[in-house]
Amino acid sequence: MADLYDYPEIYDERFSDKANEGYKKHYQRMFEGKEIHSILDCSFGTGCLTFCLAELGYGVSGSDLSAAMLEQAGKKAEQKGLDVNLVQCDFRELSQSFHTTFDCVMSTGNALAHVSPDDVRKTLREMDSLVKPGGYLYLDSRNWDQELKEPKRFRWSRPFIREDGVRINYVQDWDYNSDGTLTIHILQGYERDGVIFESMNFEEYLNPFSIKLVRSELDNMGYQDFTLKPLPCFVDKPFEKIDWYCCIAKKG
Repeated sequence: MADLYDYPEIYDERFSDKANEGYKKHYQRMFEGKEIHSILDCSFGTGCLTFCLAELGYGVSGSDLSAAMLEQAGKKAEQKGLDVNLVQCDFRELSQSFHTTFDCVMSTGNALAHVSPDDVRKTLREMDSLVKPGGYLYLDSRNWDQELKEPKRFRWSRPFIREDGVRINYVQDWDYNSDGTLTIHILQGYERDGVIFESMNFEEYLNPFSIKLVRSELDNMGYQDFTLKPLPCFVDKPFEKIDWYCCIAKKG
């Protein structure tokens, strides 16, 4: 079964200019009043969730485990005329690849769920090692606390119409494994004139983790002013009503 992250062009297909503008507004709200100039996103992917920060004038660096995703990100940065430093590395070993600190170190795109809870803790400590004193640690994630309370086998996404008129249909089949992990089977179909002419199957393996784990680790590292918001952050909601969340905290 194919790994979606080996197909960065497919990963990018459903991300629109409208979404990019939405993320700009999201970050403007989350970073308002904070002394943030330099940013590292340690799960950069193809840059969908982070290039908008460079467009807003932040100094942006990125890292990712996937060479294919970073190659795509590099092409996009060149097309956009953005100067973004990209490094291939495992976010559990950030300090081996970066020897400078940043005003904010981020993990975007629900990336932390790709490693075990113990490795989430390790990654948060590695991220912390690159945060300047008084700087910020930011992450986003699915709300796994709620997902596991109300497990659903099938997930349908709204079809997406490409510029060439092709309709992209997308469905997920979730297997809840006995060890607490998830296997997500992704079926993506391409439709033109009512006929599906191509389909692709992918698998994704995830490790749900609780917000308590994140909060506890940040508390242990001395972080303060912990703020949790929906992702994207347009309207505040109770945590139990949030599908995806983001959080930011200040290094003490």
